[in-house]
Amino acid sequence: MMADAASRGDAKEVQQRESWDQLKKRINASVNRANIGNIKDIIVELFGANLVRGRGLLCRLLMRAQSQSTSFTAVYAALVAVINTKLPLIGELMVTRLVLQFCRAFKRDDKGLCISSVMFLAHLSNQRVAHEVLAFQIVSLLLETPTDDSVEVVVAFTREVGAFLGSIVPRVLNYVFDAFRSILHEDRLTHIVITRDLLVMHATLSTEKIMRDLKIDGDLERRYESRL
Repeated sequence: MMADAASRGDAKEVQQRESWDQLKKRINASVNRANIGNIKDIIVELFGANLVRGRGLLCRLLMRAQSQSTSFTAVYAALVAVINTKLPLIGELMVTRLVLQFCRAFKRDDKGLCISSVMFLAHLSNQRVAHEVLAFQIVSLLLETPTDDSVEVVVAFTREVGAFLGSIVPRVLNYVFDAFRSILHEDRLTHIVITRDLLVMHATLSTEKIMRDLKIDGDLERRYESRL
């Protein structure tokens, strides 16, 4: 009798493992194929999977894909934003994991991972998945003791989220540029050209692009709703 119970337990464990492997392959395939042209189909595919069970897996795969191809950051952020409308726990988990990844990279002085992390968080802020207060906290941390690398990370972050912040919380954006003006005047860093580029960007910053992106993603969400 005990042997039968053990056998059933082993069979159930094997079945769960196979189910998990199938879920992993399904989510991984969808993430790897995602682009601006097929994103609505990818979202439908993902909602057909057990995202509650695979939420951690989805976040991990998206973070890995984005760090390897930052040019697709807007696509991945839009995907998360639509999923977040139905499963907000996934949006929350994604933001939490990205913040932890950024903090670890910051402590290790891993500039590349810092930049990819803040880029993803910037686009999630644009999509209203991450709160704008988080943007201020990131900038404050990086500019508390500015270095060449931290300045470069802030520049990358501001280029992605600056227009959104300027339209929602301009005080945060003004804080960034005030800090860079101070750095520029004190001539503390070797990569001063970075701050000059940022000040030029401040003079030409417009909300048109980000508002257009938000409209595109809003249309995407409505198209998805019509498919349900």
